[in-house]
Amino acid sequence: MSEGIDSTAEKPKEEDIKQNGTIDEWEAVQGEWVDSTHGSNGGIWECPTLVELPIDGDPNNTKWVLQVSINDGAPAGGSGMQYFVGDFDGETFTNENPPEETLWTDYGADYYAAVDWSGIEGEQGQKYWLGWMSNWQYANETPTNTWRSSMSLPRTMELTENESGIRLKQTPVSLNSIRDNSQKASFNDELISGSSRLLSNFAGDTYELKAEFDVSNSKAEEFGFRIRKGEEGEYTTVGYDAVTEELFVDRTHSDNFDYGNNVTDQHEGKLSVSDGKVKMHMFVDRSAVEVFGTNGETVITDQLFPDPSSKGLDVYSKGGEVRLKSLEIYPLRSIWQDQNQFKSNLTGWETISGRWAETRQGLQGQGAGDTFTLASEQGDDFRYKANIKILDSDSHPEDSEQDIVDNPVGAGSLVFRSDRSAENAYAANIDVKNNQVKLIKFEDGKGSDLKSSEEELNLKANQTYQLKVEAEGEDIRVYLDKQLVIEAEDSTFQDGHFGMNVWDSTVVFNKVKANRNKGGK
Repeated sequence: MSEGIDSTAEKPKEEDIKQNGTIDEWEAVQGEWVDSTHGSNGGIWECPTLVELPIDGDPNNTKWVLQVSINDGAPAGGSGMQYFVGDFDGETFTNENPPEETLWTDYGADYYAAVDWSGIEGEQGQKYWLGWMSNWQYANETPTNTWRSSMSLPRTMELTENESGIRLKQTPVSLNSIRDNSQKASFNDELISGSSRLLSNFAGDTYELKAEFDVSNSKAEEFGFRIRKGEEGEYTTVGYDAVTEELFVDRTHSDNFDYGNNVTDQHEGKLSVSDGKVKMHMFVDRSAVEVFGTNGETVITDQLFPDPSSKGLDVYSKGGEVRLKSLEIYPLRSIWQDQNQFKSNLTGWETISGRWAETRQGLQGQGAGDTFTLASEQGDDFRYKANIKILDSDSHPEDSEQDIVDNPVGAGSLVFRSDRSAENAYAANIDVKNNQVKLIKFEDGKGSDLKSSEEELNLKANQTYQLKVEAEGEDIRVYLDKQLVIEAEDSTFQDGHFGMNVWDSTVVFNKVKANRNKGGK
């Protein structure tokens, strides 16, 4: 009979328990034991992708690549992607690199959960893919609208063999079709020392930049570009550290957004000098930068949230001179066609509260509680109408503010006779939540119902309604889809600004039109 554990034995005192460290020396006694932990294990693994890729453009010489997203534990902090190179026999993938070696797909903070296209390949067998350009450390807080985050540019995936081994190489798809070649800027054989004024006349927030630096005789310790520069000292650095041989993006001075304590300000990846040259190929957008170093062997993808007026660009060096062998800058046109989808004969729309932005459906407002935007025009007696659509939660899943205070369907209003702050005004609204059309009076910022529609309306989210208001003196009439639903009298406000309001929801307005009645001001 084997000897068991004496449950009646006295338990050791807490102060007598020794704190042990990690056991890292193991010896196989029986059977076969192998390392089972590969790459980085700082967080959960998800969204795996297994693809066969050509090496240096040879479709007959291939390796398998296993891509895995990790959250947290990426090099910039938070979300990221790592990959493994090896063989696959149809059942088992075998990593050819040491288990402790981690290969990073992208060294920035904003490339995650990338997916590839099936059945679409380049001439040498390259795969196409793109990633989610965000990070779960701050994805729900980014100061953007009407969308929150975006996808990266599509890229090709292939492999290249260098002194470190077989490594991933990514190349962005061509954007030649949206380049504004008439505004192209180009420079050749320029000596850069300190903060150069070479690009002092350039301004832009959407452009493609291709640069090649000759470092064969350079004494510079660091060189690169400062993008999205502003008058208040705002800029993002895209540079090369010649001492550590690293490409980097530094967001220390990019904006006022708080990326959180777990995400570093500077993101860097190893990039060796090739034939005495360092190449940078970057795409700058209004809220992002994607940087490809020397044929895409090192890639950094980062979101940025600078002031819209920060459009400056300069080239610099530190610790010595560097020769800028060539530089090409192509402003990029928008991919959206017919961008101005918001139709209105009113102008000068100003956000008073909440979030307002032009979308492909119209002017969209979003907020918890009452949210206002006002036009510059005013009126006393008039006809004022608009198409209004109140969206449900499935139509705007990016909403936060506790998902509009857990009440995703509210109301959208036409505001009229308003003061400049929208604290004193009338509003006629379509209230989907309460299935009514209402006439509301705001006094000192507090709203009260003057009158509501009486008949059953069966109002629904995601359906477009036409709302119209007619005002003559103290007489106010409200129409829903050309049917009179409210008649009221009130003389509190005689004239004021036209505007729009959203209550506890996301609402799209379009075909907004105001006409003064004859005899009006």
